[in-house]
Amino acid sequence: MARFLTSSYDVRHLRTFLAVVEHGGLSSAAYRLGVSLSSVSRDLSAFETRLGLELCRRGRSGFSLTPQGEDVYQAAVGLRSSLQSFEETVENTRQSLGGTLMLGTIDSVITNPNAGIVAALARMHRMFPDMQVSVSMHTVSIIDMYVRDSKLDVGITGQPEDLEQLVYEPAFIESHQLYIARHSPYFDLAFHMDERPQSQMQQRIPYIAREYRTDIFKAFEREYPFQVVARGSTLEAILASVLAGVGCALLPSHLVQSTGDIQLVEIKTRHTPIDVQFHFAYRRDAAKRRAIRAMLDCFRKR
Repeated sequence: MARFLTSSYDVRHLRTFLAVVEHGGLSSAAYRLGVSLSSVSRDLSAFETRLGLELCRRGRSGFSLTPQGEDVYQAAVGLRSSLQSFEETVENTRQSLGGTLMLGTIDSVITNPNAGIVAALARMHRMFPDMQVSVSMHTVSIIDMYVRDSKLDVGITGQPEDLEQLVYEPAFIESHQLYIARHSPYFDLAFHMDERPQSQMQQRIPYIAREYRTDIFKAFEREYPFQVVARGSTLEAILASVLAGVGCALLPSHLVQSTGDIQLVEIKTRHTPIDVQFHFAYRRDAAKRRAIRAMLDCFRKR
């Protein structure tokens, strides 16, 4: 008897055979595979002819495997696992050679020394010089959706939406304090707001809020008689309003320090600083991609 060697047709027929067994018959397999019943029947018959074995019984009594079919099925399961491992290895290797990795974050995070983004990007470039890492800025409300829709490979967010399709990993902590401009007409009112109960305050404190959702700030904002006088879609916009004397706002400490502006004064309260936990977000079905694993490893080694 001639030695059996696998061909490309055998792989297709083998996958059809596995579908028939695992879905309990030809009709169910055809539905799952999105092909016609006659196509499944032809593939299965061709596979049996190719092997020289009767793999299954099909008829009025239903579908069942023969003893030879049981043996072939167990071997086919092992072969499928090996093929999947081979395909993943090839895909990871191809991704490691080049292409583009899309990283999305909100504004100001790049300059946060705790984030380590610059160091991670430099390490990625040394490891994969042919890979382009595209960094883009987005509002916090859309980062998760962009990752889910594969518009981003990795997102960095401080407001996780806990989408089922995504994996979230802790990234770094960003500390926020309350700031006001020294020349603001509301400086005295805001600077001493923690010294007297809210019920005794005759005037509300002008406050600059974010246009996007920030759940972690809600408890703090309820604690004081703030009046929202302006909103900002970016931290730079909020910072500009604070510098203009419009009111006070919660801002990342590293952002204020990077401006070097002595006009900004921290308002110390019993509820600050507020530490915001940032997360990496990536698609669950992309967790094994070598480029994504490498990017996360680069961040962890900062």
